[in-house]
Amino acid sequence: MAKVFVTDSNWQADARICRVSDEWRADLKVYITDSEWEAEGKDELWYYVDQDWLSTVKITWVANEWDADIKVYFVDYNYQAGWNTANPWQNRLW
Repeated sequence: MAKVFVTDSNWQADARICRVSDEWRADLKVYITDSEWEAEGKDELWYYVDQDWLSTVKITWVANEWDADIKVYFVDYNYQAGWNTANPWQNRLW
């Protein structure tokens, strides 16, 4: 799973992420988990951490999808999560 730290700093972030409102527009469908150990090695399961040194990836939110490295759509169940499209960030978030 991706241990995600959110920063407001573009220079500190590894990836720029844009949340989209339509599932079909997303590169990655994401499920937010509250269990750090739910699924190791999966980009689509996100666990938020409070310290950057605990993270596997540091992200910053961007408003425009054209500025984003990854467009995400949040799903309600973990079995719905996964990559929609090929992306250079595949297998790099965890």
